[in-house]
Amino acid sequence: MFDQKHRVTRSDYELWRAGQDETAARIAADPDRLLFHAEPELGWLNDPNGLVQVGDTYHIYHQYDPFDAAHGGPVLWNHLTTKDFVTYENRGPALFPDSDLDSSGAYSGSAFMHDGKIHYFYTGNVKHFDRDDYDYVLTGRDQNQIHMVTENPDKLGEKHIAVGPVDYPDDISTHVRDPKILEHDGIYYMVLGARTKDDRGCVLVYTSHDLECWKYATRIELGEKFGFMWECPDLFELDGELILVCCPQGVPADGWRYQNPHQCVWFRIEADWEAPSFKIAGQGMPPMVDAGFDFYAPQSFADADGRRIMIGWAGCPDATAQNPTVERGWQCALTVPRVLNMRDGKLCQWPAREVEQLRMERVSVTAGETVGSPGRLFDAVVSCRGTKSIELEVREGVVVCFASGMLTLDMGDEGYGRDKRSVELDELYCLRVLSDATMLEVFVNDGEVALTSRTYSSAAPAMQLRAEGDASMEFYRLAR
Repeated sequence: MFDQKHRVTRSDYELWRAGQDETAARIAADPDRLLFHAEPELGWLNDPNGLVQVGDTYHIYHQYDPFDAAHGGPVLWNHLTTKDFVTYENRGPALFPDSDLDSSGAYSGSAFMHDGKIHYFYTGNVKHFDRDDYDYVLTGRDQNQIHMVTENPDKLGEKHIAVGPVDYPDDISTHVRDPKILEHDGIYYMVLGARTKDDRGCVLVYTSHDLECWKYATRIELGEKFGFMWECPDLFELDGELILVCCPQGVPADGWRYQNPHQCVWFRIEADWEAPSFKIAGQGMPPMVDAGFDFYAPQSFADADGRRIMIGWAGCPDATAQNPTVERGWQCALTVPRVLNMRDGKLCQWPAREVEQLRMERVSVTAGETVGSPGRLFDAVVSCRGTKSIELEVREGVVVCFASGMLTLDMGDEGYGRDKRSVELDELYCLRVLSDATMLEVFVNDGEVALTSRTYSSAAPAMQLRAEGDASMEFYRLAR
């Protein structure tokens, strides 16, 4: 009934949704549903979009295909709200591909607050179907950067083109998407992920004085090819540094790095704001934002407390790993909100403090001791400075271990296509494992490294802290 060849209006959706109550109730009762992560009511979820705080409420939108858990249908924006980052209210779809500007999908975008109004920017995807020889890379596609202004986050305003195909440089393909806005000294900068006609990823930069009229300024790129497309760019200032996070597609694996089909990396940027020009600082392998199996398309925003908060999609496009919940009518989730900071030249991330309100019973153990019946809902914090090796079975058959300078997340025999991911470390001095029913988020050395993965393994019968050297663990069971 629903596909990318036809628009989807609010009335279309509401008519369809009226017949889905039984399915939604069954999904809500699924034992693999998460306790403190955002996930879809029906169908498929991916990229977080439009993150913004209004008063004491955080508004989180996300890419949403409620019609097909395997994601073969059109993409909407769904709307969630939270005040505490552990309970989420589903307010339903807020943005539909219902116009000539976005008839094949309301793709990713962002929100920007200015003078009490919310400015939303997103990519309207338009695929042309009048010929069968389009490749949708060089031909047959329009990607429009659409602007909406509102004071009501439930009603996003009228759609207007801010930047369109006529505004892209001549060497750019039809793949230009995912607008994100930064303000610096009264000038607004829009970054767009892009793919050149010769398959090199880059970020296009546009400037504006009023958020309405935009002019192409420059691009951000590496000297050598690093993937064919850079998706979901996020340019922001953090602790005196200018940081670019983006998702290069088609980067080949290099040892333990870049093992997923597509990557999420970050760069330090040297800016000449007057020119303007933006150069990637330093050389070497771009560091990954998260080294796990299931992390992509993060977006960040500044909240009223001045925290730079990042939320990612706990998934990955074109992944060979599977989620068994597809057969039950749903899949994917968002990560916990993570607070970012720069420390010793590294982009560090740590779960927002609000997550700690779920902590209940605490169990303290040292090396060799065991936590009985840990369950699937826990927050385990290990201190292990100077320890030569460590091993922790966090689920039945799922192990986090450190030895010979490598930290490894081993998903065991029930990873549904997920095997092992490793990260090289100079040392390991602390480890935090945040476990929801079917999600693991591992934070290493106060957030210098993160690994996110879905897991459908049973709870371990016991959790023993095995270590060569001194180590201790504070284990918290989690509950609402």
